[in-house]
Amino acid sequence: MPNTLDLDSLEERRARLGAIGALDFLIDYQRRKQSGTSYPINYIPFKCKTVPVDKDLSRFKNIPRNFPVARPLPPIEGLANDYTHLITNVDNDPAGSEVKISVIILTYNRIEPLRRTLAGLARQTYPKHLIEVIVTDDGSSYDTMAVIREFDDLLNIRYSWHKDVGFTAAAARNNGIQIARNDLIILLDVDMFPSKHLVKNYAKWWKTLDDSILIGPRKYIDMSNVHVNEILSDANLEERFKEIVTNNNVAGKIQGSHSVDWRLEIFERTQNLRTESLPFRTFASGNVAFSKKNFSLVGGFDERFISWGFEDTELGYRFFNDGKYFIPVMDALAYHQEPEGGENETDRSAGKEISGELFSTICPYYRHLSKFKKDFHYVPRVSIYIPAYNCADTICDAIHSALNQTYTDLEVCICDDGSTDDTPKILERYFSNNPRVRWIRQENGGIGKASNAALSLCRGIYVGQLDSDDYLAEDVVEKCVALLDKKPNLGLVYTTYENEYPDGRIEQGYNYPVFTREKMLTAMIAHHFRMFKKRYWRRTSGFNERIRNAVDYDMYLKLCEVSEAEHLNVVGYRRRLHGQNTSVVNYGEQMKNTAVVVNSSMRRLGINLQASLEKENASQLVYIPLQSESLEAQQ
Repeated sequence: MPNTLDLDSLEERRARLGAIGALDFLIDYQRRKQSGTSYPINYIPFKCKTVPVDKDLSRFKNIPRNFPVARPLPPIEGLANDYTHLITNVDNDPAGSEVKISVIILTYNRIEPLRRTLAGLARQTYPKHLIEVIVTDDGSSYDTMAVIREFDDLLNIRYSWHKDVGFTAAAARNNGIQIARNDLIILLDVDMFPSKHLVKNYAKWWKTLDDSILIGPRKYIDMSNVHVNEILSDANLEERFKEIVTNNNVAGKIQGSHSVDWRLEIFERTQNLRTESLPFRTFASGNVAFSKKNFSLVGGFDERFISWGFEDTELGYRFFNDGKYFIPVMDALAYHQEPEGGENETDRSAGKEISGELFSTICPYYRHLSKFKKDFHYVPRVSIYIPAYNCADTICDAIHSALNQTYTDLEVCICDDGSTDDTPKILERYFSNNPRVRWIRQENGGIGKASNAALSLCRGIYVGQLDSDDYLAEDVVEKCVALLDKKPNLGLVYTTYENEYPDGRIEQGYNYPVFTREKMLTAMIAHHFRMFKKRYWRRTSGFNERIRNAVDYDMYLKLCEVSEAEHLNVVGYRRRLHGQNTSVVNYGEQMKNTAVVVNSSMRRLGINLQASLEKENASQLVYIPLQSESLEAQQ
């Protein structure tokens, strides 16, 4: 049985910490769970079982005979956080492209550090007319506006202030970014003095911003005796900076005679994050850059964070789950202004205790920060999505098989695709009080549109697909998660399935025992149950909403172009065959679209072949070389 939480202890902890958000959610979850509604179950639960296969699988790894490619397919670019393919887009003269930039500076009653940081921006080597500076204030009582006026003639500067209601850095940064006029956003903390080339060195990466998040390093210096006039007049000022030992045990560590950025060791060990499995943990908002468009798409900073710490890492996590690459820009250096042997006035350690509890329940990678066990989290690790249409007789079984997995950190997300039967009423009756089940309704738009809509609800890092008339083995999610956890390059894992007939017969479904990319281009071998990493899915164009059949085949071809895939040789899924299954009713169209989606994949991969059906309504594809003129016409 899963662990449960005592409501009284939760209430006491919230009162003691003053936390909101995650604890409120957990209390609400416990109350709703205790008043849950039972629903009818019409299937017999089962566990995964291994499928017998040949001991020698070498023949399955060969290139299929009907696929006339003599050598392996080109390697997959951009696995995990390997951003090497993006480096070709670096623009060494971004000013020539007139790239406009908004620099957002967060401040709160920090007059002198702000003055020095603004002076540092006034001496940038990047053209001043392309830089907009926004000072966003978390409720200062000091006369920050007087400092802003000092730089009216030196910077294109604006000021945003909101009332002091406590530590609301997330809201303040959101305010500043919201009014920014440009897409390339640089975030600086008030005490982050920018090196004179910082803006220019971020701007070089502007062509990658659709896909990347940029991270600048920091050094620790004492600037308390450095005056603005000196900053503005001395072009070689940075050469005289002396790194210091600071008492900032959260953001830095002592190495030899001075403190260093704790992330430098990670950068060096992981080829500048190319091999780092969780690169977002190095995302610190004191010195980063990204696209405003992408910032808005992931929802900005989470304003439930009202204590110091983790609000920036949590934003980085959502960028990560959205498929973005994290790139250290080592020459976009900022100097952290801290007193030698001490620390600034921010109480970092105390804030992290509160914010860490919230972070643990909305970032699946940081569950260890919580001081008590939970059986459900605000953002679960796994999402199971179900596109549903006229499935009143089976939807409860499908949902129940997902909710009753041995792996419990899970939610179910449903898109009702314009059902005309009682499906919506059943969802409302049996699951409206269950916080682990969420759904939306739309006009009937087909399987592709319903799948994309259901995916839009999914908060997990891993996403599993379940059809509304089928059901899962009780332990299949646990087995898939274990494999996905081990391998950062793995974007898709899938099992095999059984067919259940109306008379109760159960038969083994098609099972190709190993995965190869070549075989995937000749047949849909990635059968149910499928689970994929959402971050890789976000690097594709999603489900095709223009075709009615072979939609899944098209999607998993796309996933296999951006990530590795692996087959688990177990039965993890039971498929109900009732005569109205889409793949059965529209078999002819399914086969025609099979050739269409395979050809689309080969064009993306640069393979000069054309696939077509061997004969009408056949399942076998034949491949012929594509003439260069025909290839150009399809691209």
